[in-house]
Order: sequence, then C-alpha cells, then structure tokens
Amino acid sequence: MKYNHIQRFLSAALLLAFTAPSSLTASAYDSASLAPYTSSMVLSGDVKLTPKNDKITLSLRDSDVKQVLRMFADKAGLNVVFHSSVDGKVTLDLVDMPINDAFNLVLQVAGLNYYTQNNTMVVIAKDNADNASFSKQEMMVFPVKYVSAAKIADFLNKNVFGMKKAGLSSVDAATVNTATNEIIVFGMESDAVIVQKVIEQLDREPLTKTFAVNHTTPAEMANMICEMLLPSRGSSSSENSSGGFMPPTPGMGTTGGAAGIMTGGAASSASAGGGSSDELKLGEGIVACTVAPTASSSTSAPFDVQNLSVSYFPQRGTITLMGGSEAQINMVESFIKANDVKQPQAYLEVSIVELTEDGSKEFSNNWAIDTKNWFVSFNGTSTKGGRESSPGSKEFIPVQVIGPDGKLSDEYRTREQWYGSNAYISWTMNYIIESHKGRVLANPKLLITNGQTSIIDLTQDYVEKVTSEFLSSTGAGVGAVGTSQRTYSIGSDLGIKVELVPFISPDGYVTLNIKPEYSTIASQVTTPSETGEGTDLQATLLSRRNLDLKNVRIKDGETLVIGGLIQEEETKTISKVPVLGDLPVIGAAFRTSRSEKSKNELIIMLTPKIINDGEGSVADSL
Repeated sequence: MKYNHIQRFLSAALLLAFTAPSSLTASAYDSASLAPYTSSMVLSGDVKLTPKNDKITLSLRDSDVKQVLRMFADKAGLNVVFHSSVDGKVTLDLVDMPINDAFNLVLQVAGLNYYTQNNTMVVIAKDNADNASFSKQEMMVFPVKYVSAAKIADFLNKNVFGMKKAGLSSVDAATVNTATNEIIVFGMESDAVIVQKVIEQLDREPLTKTFAVNHTTPAEMANMICEMLLPSRGSSSSENSSGGFMPPTPGMGTTGGAAGIMTGGAASSASAGGGSSDELKLGEGIVACTVAPTASSSTSAPFDVQNLSVSYFPQRGTITLMGGSEAQINMVESFIKANDVKQPQAYLEVSIVELTEDGSKEFSNNWAIDTKNWFVSFNGTSTKGGRESSPGSKEFIPVQVIGPDGKLSDEYRTREQWYGSNAYISWTMNYIIESHKGRVLANPKLLITNGQTSIIDLTQDYVEKVTSEFLSSTGAGVGAVGTSQRTYSIGSDLGIKVELVPFISPDGYVTLNIKPEYSTIASQVTTPSETGEGTDLQATLLSRRNLDLKNVRIKDGETLVIGGLIQEEETKTISKVPVLGDLPVIGAAFRTSRSEKSKNELIIMLTPKIINDGEGSVADSL
C-alpha cells in the first residue's frame, strides 16, 4: 500500500516536470503567434461528461479502455453502453485534471466517440459506420446572411466533422437549403455550438471599396491589377483547375489587350457590355477577375466565399473591389495610386507636302498638197492622200472675199475655178513647251499620348474593279430577255496615311515610330464586258511609296523632315511620214515628236512640342 503511494507521487512529479515547461512555452508561443490574427477558435467538440467538472488524479498502466470509461461514467452518474467496435488499452497518469478534459483525452487516444441519450452514454469507434445512426439526433437550421451557405456546409463537413473529434458527429452532418441560404445540420446538440461559432467567424459582410481612376481607363487599370499585381502576390483564379491565374474574359474593351495606358474617356458601350454600340447602357459593370489563394495543404479544404473580385464600370470611370481582406484592398489601393498618373502628351504639328512638276515639249510639222484632182496631207500624227472629186464636178469650195465696201462675204467656187491647173503646197511648223508646277499641302495638328497610336488618314475611296453580268429571263413565246447589272468593288487606300506611335521621355525628347504610306493610281486594266457593251475595269494598279521608321528621336520644338519619296515618269512619242521622215536632216521636217515628264515628291515635316501642365505625371513621379 505504501509502495503504491510512493509510485503515484513519483508519477505525479514526473508528469509535472515534463508538462510544466511545455505549457509555459506553448502559452508564450500562442500569444505571439496569434497576435497578427483578428480572431481564433478551437475546432473541438464540447465534451461535457458532467457539469461539475471535478478534478481527478489517476494513474493506470495498460488498463482496458472499457474499464477506464466505466470509471468515468460512474463518476458522472451515467449509464454506459459500449459498441462492439470499442477495444484496446490505455496508460495514463493524471494529476488534478478536470474530469471532462481527462475523458476527452482518453477518447482521442483510443480513437472513440460518444453520444448521450437521456442518462445513457453510448461509446463507439469514431471510424465505425454506425456513427451516422447515433449522431443524427436533431435537425438544426442556421441562417447565413452574406456568404454562400453551401460553401460553409462543405467547409464544416471537410474541416470540422471530417476531423472526427470527440463530442462531434463523425459523419457529414451539414447540408444546405439553397432557396433560403440556410445550413441544415443533422446531429447532436454539441454540434450546434461549433457550427454557430464557425458561422459567426465566416459569415461576415464582404469588404467593398470603389476607386475612381482619372488618367487611365477602368478596363486598363483592372487588367493591370489582375495580370500584374495579384499573381505576384500568390493569388490565382479560383476557377482555374490547374492553379494558375485565369486572365480576364475577352471583350472587355481592351483592348485585347491594348498596348500602353489609355488616357481619359470611358470605354464605348459595345466594348463595355458586348452589345451593339447604339444601345444606351448606364452604370454597367464588368468583372475583370476573381482571385483566391491556392490551398497550401490537401488535408484541409480551401474556403473561398470571400474571394477578391475586381470589377470596373466604364461609364462611371471606377473600379470596385469586393471581398478579400483589408490588407489586399489596401495593397490594390496603393497600386492604383502609383499607376493612375498622367501620361506625357505632346502637341504635334504635321506638314505633308506633295510637290508636283509636270512638263511637255512638242515639235510638229503639218504638210498639205492640193490640186484640182488629188491631195496629200500630213497633220503631225497621220498621213492621208487620194483623188479629189471627179474632174469637171461642180463641187463648191467656200471662199471669203472682200467686197467694195470693205466687208467680208462668202462666195462659192468650184475646185477647178479655185485650183485651175496649179498645185498648192502648205507647211505649218509648231513648237510648243508646256510646264506645270503644283503644290498640295496638308497641315494637321494633333495631340499625341505616350505609347498610343495616332493615325493621320487622308485617303479616299476609288473604284478597284467593275464587273458586268447579264441577268436573263425567258418569257412565253419570247427568246431570252433581261437586263445587265454592274458590280463595283471599292477600295479605300488611295492617298496619304501616316501612323505614329510616340514615346515622350522626361528629358525633353520625343521618340517616334513613323509609318507613312502614299499611294496613287498607276494604271487601270480593262477587258471587254460580258454583256457585249463597252469594257469593264478588271483591276486598278496602285503606285505606293511607303516607309517604316523606328525610334526616330526628335528634340522638343525641333522639326524632322522626311523626304525622298519621289515618283518620276517620262514618255516620248514620235510620228513621221513614211520614208521622208527617215531621211537625214530634211527628215525632221516630216516628223512630229512629243515628250512628257512628271515628277512628284512627298515631304513630311514633324514638329513636336511637349505639354507641361504642372500637375502630376509619370515624369514627375520618377
């Protein structure tokens, strides 16, 4: 007997020696580790063997677990029933421990659970399938206000009831009424306590904050938040099964991802809602992305009812964040403040000048030999000859004669009266020089923004192709009849088009990507019409003068001149009298020559002037 007291004393001393430092260390660790968190809760069953919860001191070695639990039941004044699955032995040394805590520890070590009905305690192995029949004692309904009841029910089944803690149901006890967003629990009264705590912890009104963007479009800022900020902080789309980041849905107005940062103005109605552009849509929002942290362990289910959702309103010029934590919202707010800044702009004066120089030289000889019976003539382009009217004919030739009064009057004479037996030779020589100089000037002025494409379009529509076809129909007793129809193909790239992409640096330089295009009609190809009437335009050939200049650097206020886009054309035509036109020296009198020359040059002059409005911009924030 004395030996047993000594043994218990030593056991208690050893137990205090090993547990006291550990308890102190754990307490200090908990106070430090829980400091950053807003709240915490213990996920364990509310084990209440007896309301008195007296302290006990107990030391056992390899004792049958049934006998140990029977002692606890006797202490609490309860009947006890053991399921056939209860088996095993336990060893314990307890000193001044509350009886409810001691009972809970024995159940956990032995892998058991218990249920109370009236004044009787039923003990069963927690992995046994009969747990369901014992745990479903009550149906309890819990309303959920702000988050999805289905999400919380899934969380309870996987992370609370699935842990098979003593004093709680060991099966999936939670289901949901989706119509009323309520959680229904089929379990015990002790389950209600932990379910209520979980709902109070998780069913909170989502954080919501709206930011106005002043210098970028809401779509572009939302894309930057979703694609740049959140993935770099370890967040990914909750709908992406691979765990990666799901980009925003296409059709949001970027521009497909438009390059650079847009300045001012809201997106159009078509880009905002995907509908037709003539619809009036006010305040319509678009979800850019929904992100959530990836679960770090496969043993616990991720809870994503408070995911951070990023949406934007093109017409309002705002971005709205919903859900997530206060730290995430503060992070996004700092990102918007750092990036929603004015982009540098410049006033660009563009002068597009087309210098045209056309000229022609013509040297022509006109010969004519007339008699009363035959004639020969050369008019500079063709030679004619032949007999006149039959000799003795009365063909009359009009002649102007000055009368006695000094006035001109018309008289008619026959060829014989006019020519008689003589031959008349006439020769006319012409030397003509024509010169044309023209200047076509376009002088647009535009405001360019850093990184954005600006286009100067001075093109016009033209007919590329004309196709004729015969639409036939057959009437009763009549052959094929019908009408002809013409189809016109219209082009729109005839003229001048200049595309500019600027980069405005803080040191007073503007770097441009310049792409001028200039096209004129070179020739047109025609073919006989299918209808048999006239010809059809088969193709229009354009003469193009294009440049593609990269990274052209211009200082603020200076002028860049782009020239050398020259188009030159020269033609020469010679007509002559056969044989005579080929004679040396005198052959020049029987030839007509015409030469034409045209020269066009396109000159582009660019003068940028950087705008400094004195307010915050990218340059000021560097």
